[in-house]
Amino acid sequence: MYSESHCHLGDMSLGDIRGAEKMGFKLLLTSGIDLPSSEQTITTAGRHDIVKSCVGVHPWYADEYNDDVGDRFRELAKNPECVAISEIGLDFIGRMTHEWVQEDRFIDPTIQHHALDMQLGIARELKMPAIVHDRAPGHEMLEILIDSGNADTGLAIHGFSKDVDYARKCVDHGIMLSVGLRTIQAGDPIYLNAVAETPIEYLLTETDSSKPEGVITCCELIGEIKELPKEDVGAACTKNLQRLLGL
Repeated sequence: MYSESHCHLGDMSLGDIRGAEKMGFKLLLTSGIDLPSSEQTITTAGRHDIVKSCVGVHPWYADEYNDDVGDRFRELAKNPECVAISEIGLDFIGRMTHEWVQEDRFIDPTIQHHALDMQLGIARELKMPAIVHDRAPGHEMLEILIDSGNADTGLAIHGFSKDVDYARKCVDHGIMLSVGLRTIQAGDPIYLNAVAETPIEYLLTETDSSKPEGVITCCELIGEIKELPKEDVGAACTKNLQRLLGL
């Protein structure tokens, strides 16, 4: 049993979704990065039993967030197919344009913080979990999340990539950590130690791609660290995701 806590599926993903079903996946979360892609997540989830929608504006596009967009997200989030607010967060590293061109600039921090705060507010209002993108220095994002009160309705860090102190603080505040395939494959000892020290009850798995099957490799690598079969890792992380989402 496996699950994907953060991927991006669309009209061309039918084969990948069916393949994931055959490989024992029970749950795939497909996340929006702006309004059109968030609307697409609802459509995709409506067509496939194992797919659920997450809606949100990515920090790369935080300048597109306004009250009208927020009202539309509130409507989307009330759809039965939607289970979380995501992909939201902070990113002070760089950005990808809508044309998928890498840029060495980022949206003004004040604008990013506003979009994040508004979307965390929607999650609290609707009593939904939020799955958060953190590319901010140190514990900046974590402090925001702790102060926000969103842990009461569920929080997870998408693509967790920091150290053991960060991981411990997340666990202390009931925040789950999603282990990404690319990050764990990179093999940074500081990161691997953080995964090792995090109780498996707080781990999720993801690929952040359109190919969910990579989660199985992720489970294998977590299993090597924790001396568990990949199947046990997959089952535990799936139960964690279901618990986060109240499913």
